[in-house]
Amino acid sequence: MTTKPTVCVLWFPGTNCHQEMKRAFEMAGANVQIVLLQEIINGRRTLTDCDIIGFPGGFSFGDHFGSGRVAAFDLVSRFADQLRAAREKHVLMLGVCNGFQILVAAGLLPGDGEIGTPTALLDANLSARFEHWSETKVVLRDPGNSLWTRGLDGREVIMPVAHAEGRLVGPTPERWRVMATYGTPEGTADYPASPNGSPIAGICDASGEVCGLMPHPERRINALHGGDGGLAIFEAGVNAVR
Repeated sequence: MTTKPTVCVLWFPGTNCHQEMKRAFEMAGANVQIVLLQEIINGRRTLTDCDIIGFPGGFSFGDHFGSGRVAAFDLVSRFADQLRAAREKHVLMLGVCNGFQILVAAGLLPGDGEIGTPTALLDANLSARFEHWSETKVVLRDPGNSLWTRGLDGREVIMPVAHAEGRLVGPTPERWRVMATYGTPEGTADYPASPNGSPIAGICDASGEVCGLMPHPERRINALHGGDGGLAIFEAGVNAVR
């Protein structure tokens, strides 16, 4: 009997999409546990005792000082060694919305720098407001090594978005490995096709193991509840570690 991959979905104070992400990974065939930040602080759990780490959406620590930044600071200041060990062990990571913001603020994405040294920023939407839509056209891409979009290149998925800081900016965009765009395969920054003013909806690191998305695939896993196109992303990640 094949052992199911294990997923740890991290919960920070203010996280609110953890149950949806847990369900998505379960439907993709994984064993999933929600892991509270305090469990890692007190040593009951580590960031290396799973095959995949999920960073769900929400408002970690109330998004004080910028979306995801306090959670990223907590992770880096307390557990930088565990984050490095997780990367060396090839533990996959998926960050959605606030989770993507955490990965960028922690320096794990785009992944061209050191942990704790961000090389990009998910900046405020050009509309200067929180954009909360139920349907946004996202095109998945495989930049050549993404374990999260393997076999999904060119697939169109309608997903919800809900963020105020989703515009990816940085000094070296030509080096980013784009695995999801708004509107078209090339992406468009035009509003409202893009909710934030960037054509980029998601990126992965050089290994293809760490991925971040601003849209919410975990809210599109059931054909009876808005569509199931998002499930393929979770299936790709789970299949990559079987």
